[in-house]
Amino acid sequence: MMFQRLLGIYLIIHVIVCVLLYLGVRFHILRFSGQLLPLIALVPGAGIVVAVAAEYNSRCHKTGKRRIDLEELHLGEEDLRFSTLDSEGTEEVVIPLEEAMSVNDAETRRKLMLDILHENPNAYVELLQEARLDDDIEVTHYASTAIMELQREHELALQKAETEYRADPENYENVNKYLHSLERYIKSGLIDENIRFVYRARYGEVLKQKIALEPENMDAMLQAVDNYMDMGNITEASAMVESMIIRWPNREEAWLAKLKVCRNAYDQAGIQSVIREVKKRNIYLTPQGRSILSFWEEDEGKEEQAHV
Repeated sequence: MMFQRLLGIYLIIHVIVCVLLYLGVRFHILRFSGQLLPLIALVPGAGIVVAVAAEYNSRCHKTGKRRIDLEELHLGEEDLRFSTLDSEGTEEVVIPLEEAMSVNDAETRRKLMLDILHENPNAYVELLQEARLDDDIEVTHYASTAIMELQREHELALQKAETEYRADPENYENVNKYLHSLERYIKSGLIDENIRFVYRARYGEVLKQKIALEPENMDAMLQAVDNYMDMGNITEASAMVESMIIRWPNREEAWLAKLKVCRNAYDQAGIQSVIREVKKRNIYLTPQGRSILSFWEEDEGKEEQAHV
């Protein structure tokens, strides 16, 4: 009887302590991760010890630290940046995102993840993918949540655009909206190579419909050529380029597209044939086009000298 009474008192005290710990974490009085609360609640005694140890580590800034080499902090000039305010709110501190993800302080990385979630996660997909492998559980949770939410948004937009397209595939607006949704998802960095191939195939089919509706739209054909090459389908890419040359024999874009296809097919003879045809037909070239043609001429000259 006495044992049961003591056990009851102990459990009541344990529940009170758990509630106090929850409130401490909830109102940021305590610094340890809230993910420890289930463990503390389910393992009386030992859970409290874990909580004390976690709080000590957090207050002594030991949580989430690891040794890194200085080379890991080397950053390029184009690094993305985010801004935070100092404690007084008077100065702006600008920190490269990659550096923020590399520092030892887990709290900094967590704040970065929250900033990304509330601002524009679409702009930081590559960083979020890296953050999913972070040592800190909260950082990986934030990153995974952001990626799943982005995927959900893309898939919902795709479903809506596809439904409208299937309902009226002759509608220009529906075709363009579906193409835009597919292109955004393909280039988002959120899907692996196999799934991306499936979406590229679908993208190619919708581009065919766009070309059928707008046979004079060269941009759509150029997009189709690039899409075929990204899928590794050189045959279809070459056929599309030939149809462009027949339709626009004096347009720079068509010949440069053929040059690109020959390059991807490692067709040196084809590259030289394109260069000769452009010169023979006296095709007008923009400065960029002349630069591209000049590059391949110089490259071929170097190969010929190497064979001599």
